[in-house]
Amino acid sequence: MSSEKKPRTVSVRRMLSLTATTAAVGLTATSGVAGSDLWPQQAPSFAPAPVNAAASVEGEGEGTTGQIKKEGEGSAPAEGEGEGSAAAEGEGNAHAEGEGEGSTQAEGEGEGAAGGEGEGAGSGDSDHALQRDLSFMEGHLHAGMTLYEAGDLAAAKTHMGHPIEEKYGAVAEPLAERGFERLREQIKAVASATEAEAPVAEVAEAFEVVRATMEEVREGISVKDQVLGLAELVRVAGAEYAVAVEGGSVTNLHEYQDSWGFLRVVEAEFRGIAESGDEGARHVAEEALEYLEQTDAAFGDIQGKGEMTLDPSLLYGAAAQIELEALELD
Repeated sequence: MSSEKKPRTVSVRRMLSLTATTAAVGLTATSGVAGSDLWPQQAPSFAPAPVNAAASVEGEGEGTTGQIKKEGEGSAPAEGEGEGSAAAEGEGNAHAEGEGEGSTQAEGEGEGAAGGEGEGAGSGDSDHALQRDLSFMEGHLHAGMTLYEAGDLAAAKTHMGHPIEEKYGAVAEPLAERGFERLREQIKAVASATEAEAPVAEVAEAFEVVRATMEEVREGISVKDQVLGLAELVRVAGAEYAVAVEGGSVTNLHEYQDSWGFLRVVEAEFRGIAESGDEGARHVAEEALEYLEQTDAAFGDIQGKGEMTLDPSLLYGAAAQIELEALELD
């Protein structure tokens, strides 16, 4: 993404109910490590690893993220059956299933209508769900690593602990089936080093071990599923962001940082696909990176400082556009 920052104004525009946003999110059917051109001042010292992934993880946090109107009957990914509102994903089945008219909250354990953090099964054991959940965990670790390097140890410790506390249960089985049970202990090692306030280099090294294992897992996931999962994670980032800026300002810094971390992972994943994929995959990844530029205006730095347009629809719109790109892949 462009490193040139266009003038941005803090303009709180809660546009979750806009037709474009609604359509964008509604389009998403089933549908994440570091390094960003968006905020170069926040770039951590650890080097980003090439990544090919698609992750869409359940939303965390408290509060509502707006309503998404549904049409017709039948179950739809992340949508209730019939007319109603679908709450942003919680940790659980990303294909939330509700019946009748009314609001539907994604299955799984969580807090608030945005779907809170809590161990859940994602959207089953599909590859794109696995990638989404892996990148969700990585997004937390990336935010934590950035905060740790910046000296905000308390916030870093919180983010580093969330992957095991609130998400690993969703990926334990598929990882075990693929022979990657070691990831649990590797993530715990990052959290433990952070809790012990170890030197930054030590924590960063432990983080790189986690990322290397995640990359091995991603090698077994098709590019299409990678892109679908990434689109899901952008949508989750939108739900997290909506909670973070509810009320017209950054009122929930943790959720803001979650969203920030998720998008950093998504961006790096698409850069990896663009560099290593075939022609079709490169095209989709390059288009996705352009769509992600739309989210630039929504963020300042990782501490929620700076000029920004507080508009979750920027993230939801990017998620829908990325998912549409995935349909071009076999």
